[in-house]
Amino acid sequence: MIRAVASPAQVHRALLCASLCDKETYIECNEMPDDIMATVGSLNGQGAKIRYDGSGFEVIPVEIPTSRIKIKTNSWVRSSKVYRLPGDVAYKSITGLLLTLPMSNEDSEIEVEGIEEYRPYIDMTVETLETFGVKIERKASDDGGAVYKVAGGQKYISPGIVKPEGDWTSASVWFCAAAIYGSGVICTNLNRYSRQGDKEIVNILERFGAITSYRGDSVAVRRARLRSIRIDAAETPELVPMLAVVAAAAEGQTVIYNAERVRLHESGILNKVSTILNALGAGVIENLDGLIIQGKPRLDGGLVSSLGDHRIAMMTAIASGVCEDAVAITDAEAVSSSYPDFFDDFEKLGGKVTRGMEAGEKERRARTLY
Repeated sequence: MIRAVASPAQVHRALLCASLCDKETYIECNEMPDDIMATVGSLNGQGAKIRYDGSGFEVIPVEIPTSRIKIKTNSWVRSSKVYRLPGDVAYKSITGLLLTLPMSNEDSEIEVEGIEEYRPYIDMTVETLETFGVKIERKASDDGGAVYKVAGGQKYISPGIVKPEGDWTSASVWFCAAAIYGSGVICTNLNRYSRQGDKEIVNILERFGAITSYRGDSVAVRRARLRSIRIDAAETPELVPMLAVVAAAAEGQTVIYNAERVRLHESGILNKVSTILNALGAGVIENLDGLIIQGKPRLDGGLVSSLGDHRIAMMTAIASGVCEDAVAITDAEAVSSSYPDFFDDFEKLGGKVTRGMEAGEKERRARTLY
């Protein structure tokens, strides 16, 4: 059994909102990923006072004028108080507008044209804003997009204490591992009805053939005979690396499609996934739309790099469970950007980790998994 870590996406949003509040806020969080600490450093640099006490963040806000909050403006068009963006634009641009427009003196609208490919991420932003007393009205458009109406003159009101949900993305790592080997896993601190898009991992693993169940805030997954499926990755890009491992262990040929956004906005992750899994002995073909993966009973193993990517480091660690030989990962410390305690939790769940330094490489950490 393992407890899901706090959702980094929700912690990021809560930190931003708390920094704009009327009074102090406490955000519960037992982890300090590098990405979150970077956000803390940026907000402190703008005048907020944020302190981590080991269990969460104490946030003392300082008034931050809208003009000082940077928003990338070359991806949207401003007309009066209407902001028009294509549905495939990076959600961070929309999030930036949703955070700042409520503090302006006038009402405004954000028109998202075409299908909102980042809808779950936008929903999380709107949900967090509501926690801090900021109201956003959403109306669906005929073209599959939406209009967000934002009233001006709103104030951020501290709820006192914020308890972020457990993170479905990091929990998916353990669920995928349980689907392909071992005796199963139970992960607690998860909201079945969360706005997080990656909760879809349970349905996808069921389609592969894994056995899943819910009980309260817990989700259980255990392995069964896995068969290939087709996976639409449009709304769950962060799941692609781990789903690729499951596909590599399933019978038949799995196709992951609608993953163009993963290629464009996820740091070349498709190429990283195919390169590393193939180095371990998998059969992965990368195409413009996604990945084609031929399942095998076992992979080979060997020495590979995380390529400096936290998702690849975790993917490779989980893949070690279906490899004939040990797997060594250089730059394994990349996990610290999102899940610093990953390898500790890996060991708690039965994995074997040998820590050591690669010969001649002072800055790289190797971990061998058996």
